[in-house]
Amino acid sequence: MFDLVIMVDWSAAASAGPAKPSPDRCWLAWAAGGFRSDAEYFRTRRDCMKRIRDLLVSHDTSACVGFDFPFGYPAGSGLGGGRTAAARIAKTLQSDKQDRNNRFDVAARLNAEISSSPGPFWGCPAASASPQLTIKKPVFSHDNFHEWRIVEKYLREKKKQTTISSVWKLYTTGSVGSQSLTGLKELSDFAQIPETAHRVKFWPFETNWEADINGIVLTEIWPSLNNHGCYDHPIKDARQVLAARDWLLEKIADGTAQEAFSRPAWLSTEDEKKCRMEEGWILGVR
Repeated sequence: MFDLVIMVDWSAAASAGPAKPSPDRCWLAWAAGGFRSDAEYFRTRRDCMKRIRDLLVSHDTSACVGFDFPFGYPAGSGLGGGRTAAARIAKTLQSDKQDRNNRFDVAARLNAEISSSPGPFWGCPAASASPQLTIKKPVFSHDNFHEWRIVEKYLREKKKQTTISSVWKLYTTGSVGSQSLTGLKELSDFAQIPETAHRVKFWPFETNWEADINGIVLTEIWPSLNNHGCYDHPIKDARQVLAARDWLLEKIADGTAQEAFSRPAWLSTEDEKKCRMEEGWILGVR
């Protein structure tokens, strides 16, 4: 299905990482034409995205690029998913060359737009707290949408994956909300680059699940789904991108990759539409 596979461990850090490869910064692993890279470390998001662009330009073929942050928000929240959510966030989120960014200000603004109740975004340093954004989790009291996306509820309730975090949590251990804000902003910018814009598709929003898998397919991944214990690297982030890449390569090799991108058969018609139109899905969750 894909001639180039890239898997990315993202970071929402507000400063450049150390020169020495370190956890909690951007990492990626890629493969093409039988070659498999080592895990590659990037001090900033900008450096990571430049590497991705260079790989995609130099391999003008079908590609899958997976990122470990949610591509959408719970249906009914009004934020949507895929290109729609990315474009909305990109209008106000700013990030400089050293990864300094205004994600907490953006979250507070979105909170004010979404609901008159506290939240749904929460978690921030004390200096960034405001009536619109609280340090601690407020009572979830939003009538039009749920706290969890459908795929997250499935993983938590059916698969007992309780470590998965809500897209609304922005700060401290296990948070993923800031990764989504900074990541979707970068994907919005990337989707407009002239050399590659015509090939970019957000899965499953613009591919109808597996029906239109070609060009550059951007996917959401959750590296914890893959066993990374067999990889010899001292940093977990590095092991996880290697494991995620090799998982998809194995699917391609044995002819089951298309199934991995398809709609889970147990989804109701209503829930399938919510996932395809607003919430997105995690690649590999069946």
